[in-house]
Amino acid sequence: MRPLSAGPGLVLVVLIGLLACGGPTPTSPTTHGGRPHGASATPAPTSTPSPPSYFIEALRSRPYPGGPIQLGAVMVRGQGFTRYQMSWPAEGQVMTGTIAIPDGTGPFPVVLVEHGFIPPERYWVGQDSAIFGDPMAAHGFLVVAPNWPGYAGSGPGPPGLPPIVSELVTALDLVSSLATLPQADVSHIACVGHSNGGGICELAMVVDPRIGAVVLHAPVSSDMADNARTWWDQHPEDLGALGTPDSDPEGYRHLSPRNYFAPGQPPALIVQGTADHTIPSAWTQATYDALVQRGVTARLLWIPGGDHDLVGANLATAVAAQEAWIRQAFHLS
Repeated sequence: MRPLSAGPGLVLVVLIGLLACGGPTPTSPTTHGGRPHGASATPAPTSTPSPPSYFIEALRSRPYPGGPIQLGAVMVRGQGFTRYQMSWPAEGQVMTGTIAIPDGTGPFPVVLVEHGFIPPERYWVGQDSAIFGDPMAAHGFLVVAPNWPGYAGSGPGPPGLPPIVSELVTALDLVSSLATLPQADVSHIACVGHSNGGGICELAMVVDPRIGAVVLHAPVSSDMADNARTWWDQHPEDLGALGTPDSDPEGYRHLSPRNYFAPGQPPALIVQGTADHTIPSAWTQATYDALVQRGVTARLLWIPGGDHDLVGANLATAVAAQEAWIRQAFHLS
């Protein structure tokens, strides 16, 4: 399984201060939806060139307008919920996915589920997301699971961006679109991601303060250079304006969530099997250590004998831990 997602540019003078202590830190006063994200600082002069669009600084200030969510055909009628196909607007395109709505009127806390990498020609709607989302819907959570740009009828992502950034941008447009659903409690939004989907959630937690809890199932590295050297460099045509880690080290520093972990960000649970053949355990340990060192509430749960794709009792253990973590973060009974 190959998580594929997410050039070179001259480092901007305004970003030099961000590179202290081995990497960028969130020091500029970015906002989203009127809420501050990061420590206060004097705004840069308006004449200063903007950072590349895939920098986390740029992603924090980018608008995510979203639009009305449209419900489509019923896919599953489960115990206590119904899962539908859905669509929403993002970046001038129509994106597709699924939505599982609990029985009743709500509003219900929301879980955004990001699937892992699957080749588009082999992907089917709900693959690698329903296993994490349907149990949550059965227990009173509204669950949305996007099909990535170019998957299952979703339009293309924004041009010039690495895939993982396109996937993030369209997902945050979906987060904005949730306000059009009376059943959605937009004050309680969690992000759950598997593998490359975990990388999308790593980005979301440092970009968008609307994300209130995070669960990462065997996530890709929070240092994007690791992912590039392992997978992305094999497909340089997919990287957009981003180069390789060797040709564009500053780009990777400013795209790596690890360099932006900070106190006040959502609590993060990481779950991984000890026999995972895809994601090195050292990557996962490094992400967890960085979260703790930067003051983010975090827990690392190892599933003995579990592989990259958890099944059976191992999957049940992971999903139970996921729900408990999100309930605790949202102070839900």
